[in-house]
Amino acid sequence: MIPSPASHADISGDGVVKAASGAIVAVILTPAAALSSLILYDNPSAATGTVLLKLQAVANGASVAFEPAIPYVFATGCYADIGGTGANATVVYL
Repeated sequence: MIPSPASHADISGDGVVKAASGAIVAVILTPAAALSSLILYDNPSAATGTVLLKLQAVANGASVAFEPAIPYVFATGCYADIGGTGANATVVYL
């Protein structure tokens, strides 16, 4: 079986990463001038439900990357809650 090609979402504010089931294969959080955070939820439309992942990056610090050995599966969708003015995240998913 040939795996599906990965897609990505660039996030600078709260919002939907994918509105259907899938899997997270990598995440990069780039901080801003303040402590930055990213929480990913198994939810197609809101920052509630099962937490899939939490990342934090220090103010004006290096980006934080996460690449699980096995993709993190989400059943209903993936919603991102990002904190820290100017923070940016890239979520790679299937």
